[in-house]
Amino acid sequence: MNYEEVSLEVRKILAKELNLEINKINLNSDLVSDLGIDSFSSIEVVFELEESFKIKISDAEIVKAKIVKDIVDYVTTQINAKVNSQTI
Repeated sequence: MNYEEVSLEVRKILAKELNLEINKINLNSDLVSDLGIDSFSSIEVVFELEESFKIKISDAEIVKAKIVKDIVDYVTTQINAKVNSQTI
């Protein structure tokens, strides 16, 4: 999965979980002030991300995310690490 595909899927998940239109979400959208994410919705988003991408997201990592790009970067890194570990 390339960066653009990950970005689109992350935006779809955020739109679904936060009841927003996907076109209102971009890589620079602030998770709290622009998207209105709270602690409850962040748990749901993490669950959906883990299910969709078949990765594990630590609580410590998710609290570091401030904008959508932070999530996309993290997920992309996890996917690449998973792929690289399977090819070794």
